[in-house]
Amino acid sequence: MKLLRKADEMERYQSDKSARNAFVFFTVALLAWSLTNFFTVGKTGWEFTILLGGNVVFFGSRVFYKRKMQ
Repeated sequence: MKLLRKADEMERYQSDKSARNAFVFFTVALLAWSLTNFFTVGKTGWEFTILLGGNVVFFGSRVFYKRKMQ
């Protein structure tokens, strides 16, 4: 049985880069979907709400952890 262990510096770096790339991808994909719906249907759907919620969580948690580290 493999036990969980703390990630080393290289694994944390790789995870951070991967998370950033995924965040950028989902942000661009949801923004493109929202703009497509806005220009074709005339309104944004749930994808725009998900985009805004995800950005609030991301940037809110960055502020929280930055203040926690000080």
